[in-house]
Amino acid sequence: MKAKYLLVLLLAGLLPLLAVAAPLNQIRFNDLKDRPSTLASYQGKVVLVNFWASWCGPCREEMPMLSEVRQRLASKGVEIVGIALDNKADVVNFTRQLKVSYPILLGDSDTLGLLRELGNPAGALPYSVILDRNGKQVSKLLGRLNEKSLEETLRYFLNQ
Repeated sequence: MKAKYLLVLLLAGLLPLLAVAAPLNQIRFNDLKDRPSTLASYQGKVVLVNFWASWCGPCREEMPMLSEVRQRLASKGVEIVGIALDNKADVVNFTRQLKVSYPILLGDSDTLGLLRELGNPAGALPYSVILDRNGKQVSKLLGRLNEKSLEETLRYFLNQ
């Protein structure tokens, strides 16, 4: 009976709707040295995950500020991780030029779909999500971030 029910769902095109996406902290990305990495390695910290691209003006503008916020809050348990929706060569050159001080991971062809699953239906950049100390998404932020409100938001989640 169960197999027959699944067959009906498959034929109706509904089976993909039953698939549950893996939590963001479980998804595998590659770092700039092509090593696999997950956000689960930051468990225990409040993590701002910033999706960006080198061709995105607002992304470029906020990155120095993100480095500064990371420097101020790292000792309190905050990490900032960038996930680039870009080709590796451009990302490497850009992050060296800008002297980005936080970890950068590379998105892939599935990352735009991931953005939509994370609450960004248009797939617009920059887009950030905040993960609590347990790796659960607790906030989403679309557009260029404001330093003062970002720091207040991160401090709020540090105290939760």
